[in-house]
Amino acid sequence: MSLRFWTRRNFLRGVGVSMALPWMESVRAFADDAPAGANDGPPKRLAVLFSGNGYHREWWAQQTDQGLELGKVLQPLEPVKNSTVVVKGLFNAEALKGNIHSSQTGNLLSGAPLASGGEIRSGTSFDQLLAQRLGHWTKVPSLVLGCEKANPSV
Repeated sequence: MSLRFWTRRNFLRGVGVSMALPWMESVRAFADDAPAGANDGPPKRLAVLFSGNGYHREWWAQQTDQGLELGKVLQPLEPVKNSTVVVKGLFNAEALKGNIHSSQTGNLLSGAPLASGGEIRSGTSFDQLLAQRLGHWTKVPSLVLGCEKANPSV
């Protein structure tokens, strides 16, 4: 299917499927040996979601008297919300440098300073640091997914 014919619904369906991929590791394959020292609990996972234009506030998570209430965007996490951490309201002053496209994502996971003009210089991102430290517990230490054209244009 051509990317220009993707509907919002198809995109969200694809994102939902991609969110389930990390949990596939907990499904044991025939004759699959657990890594040495593995515990019996399910593996811990990290998912970092980025949306360039953000979400409506009511679609995100809200803290209520009853605890964490997930909005429309996070509803697929409802079964695991008691072990989910939702971070919001972070400010990245470095992202204000350069043009909006490279600056907004250029140091999202690394916090590396951007060069003048928004040139991307990035260090090792925190998700990759976690993969280096904890990735030996899983067959695939890090799974990075993206949804965009090979040659995006604005």
